[in-house]
Amino acid sequence: MSHFTRSALIVALLLGVAACTSKPVMNIENRTPTSAVRNEDDMRRAILSALQNRQWTVERADRGNIMALIQRRSHQAEITIPYSVSSYSIRYRDSQNLGYKNGKIHRNYNNWIHNLDRSIQQELNRASF
Repeated sequence: MSHFTRSALIVALLLGVAACTSKPVMNIENRTPTSAVRNEDDMRRAILSALQNRQWTVERADRGNIMALIQRRSHQAEITIPYSVSSYSIRYRDSQNLGYKNGKIHRNYNNWIHNLDRSIQQELNRASF
């Protein structure tokens, strides 16, 4: 194998690996709880508990809307969580050092959102309504 061919293969491999780290931004829209929620305060408590368990920092917790951020090393992501008694959403707001561009972001962001969504569902199931 020539030096040029080997170099071209290495460059193609590195570009392929770099492309795999960027994924479309995951937003959770109108997620309904798997168990009945009595009121908006119960939904709020479940979301706040899940945020704390996943080490998110709550910036604001207004009625019907929570703003939070997560900081991992030099990476930061900010989200908005609008909620009601019947559903909640998790929406991307901003980020730093996660390579956000044209609706794509580092795959770790989506993992954080997936894990947070799962924790919210667990908190809602755990709560006794």
